[in-house]
Amino acid sequence: MAEIEGQSGFYYTEHALAREQTKKFWENASDDARREIRDITLFRESGGKRLENRDLNRESKVKLVETAGNMNLVTPGRLMAGAYVTDSDAKGCVISKKTADSLFGSLEVTGEQVAMGKNTYFVRGIVDTEGELCMIQGEKGRTYSCIRIEAPGIPLSVVRRRLAGILMEGKGWISEGDLYLGIGRILLYLPLWAVLFILLSRIREMLPEILRFMTPVAGFAGVCALLLISLRFSDDYVPNSWSDFPFFTQLVEEKKQAFLALINHPLYYADAQMLGCLAGILAATSAICGILIKYGSVVVFNKSSCEIAEDLQS
Repeated sequence: MAEIEGQSGFYYTEHALAREQTKKFWENASDDARREIRDITLFRESGGKRLENRDLNRESKVKLVETAGNMNLVTPGRLMAGAYVTDSDAKGCVISKKTADSLFGSLEVTGEQVAMGKNTYFVRGIVDTEGELCMIQGEKGRTYSCIRIEAPGIPLSVVRRRLAGILMEGKGWISEGDLYLGIGRILLYLPLWAVLFILLSRIREMLPEILRFMTPVAGFAGVCALLLISLRFSDDYVPNSWSDFPFFTQLVEEKKQAFLALINHPLYYADAQMLGCLAGILAATSAICGILIKYGSVVVFNKSSCEIAEDLQS
């Protein structure tokens, strides 16, 4: 999930974003905005496009992704061969490994030609994604419905302010990469919480009655350490005043609605990858925690080392 760190997606149902808007943003951007916003990419998808290898008389139905900017933001970390197509390359394309196999029967296809209608493209790179895919840079004057932003370490609220002239507030849905990355970190440390619980219980059993007051002290230190290494969220998740109790209720409701909106719309590659990894982490850590709590507790409290050795021999 590290590939989506600092990335956010803003998606709309209408094609209203133009390459000229991003160019104008960079031309008028302040020094702070240039430092905070690392990259901006527009894109749009359309399915059922016929891509052909006319030399071998092969064709494939692909999802066409037209971009205006860095393709890596659309399929982060998925490039497996060659390079992405730049803004100045109107004749280049990037295809998925499945499309390369369908059209050429090989992944060694960089530099080969493919055709889509009257247009001919040269394969510049291969991406490791599911399904049939072809990515090109969109033509001049093309409009787009999706925008992805890379702004590492910058809260979403600041990104929105910087891009107020481009984003359509109150419309569409949002993918906040750092939020799901933060949740993923918390889930990764769940087994350590289980280990902490087991160790504290074991320490309490081992200590004499007079020293058992040290157990909550050690527990508090362990909890603080785990919170320190696992909770990494932006300033958007910290209230101006700790007495602002409604802040967290409103925050949870806002992020819940954003999550529901995201999963109730078609998932783009970056978001499908992000949520897939998150689901995998949740399943794995839940299983590990269950094993640790069940069998760790049995070993620590219910059996002596001699009994365990006898069980192993039997």
